[in-house]
Amino acid sequence: MAQQDVDNVKAAYEAFGRGDLEGAATNMSEDLEWWSSEEIPEGGTIRGRDAVIQSWSRIPDHYSEFAVEPAEFVDAGDKVLVLGTQRGTGKDSGKSFEGRYAHVFWVRGGEVVRSEFHGDSAKEVQAVGA
Repeated sequence: MAQQDVDNVKAAYEAFGRGDLEGAATNMSEDLEWWSSEEIPEGGTIRGRDAVIQSWSRIPDHYSEFAVEPAEFVDAGDKVLVLGTQRGTGKDSGKSFEGRYAHVFWVRGGEVVRSEFHGDSAKEVQAVGA
């Protein structure tokens, strides 16, 4: 089932890139726990798939441009690791940032139950003026 988990995470990234937030959350648990740095807009721990989708929908409130570009998907048993590059431009500041990231998805029964996004939050905070 691990390859299916990797394929599901790839599909989620593709949907997110198209702006299809509901599609990006298709294989995510209703009680999903999503974490990113507390320093960035919409950061910290978010609980629940619907709350995560709402958080994603507010990205344009903070960024005039935003993208996550996965470079590698790694099957790690009950986890999927994604390595890539994150880019964005702060909506108010006009400042841009770019940095590498590691994104870990915990998968149980074909659903993502937990996610942690580890990136260079200092660059992002500078760009968005948080």
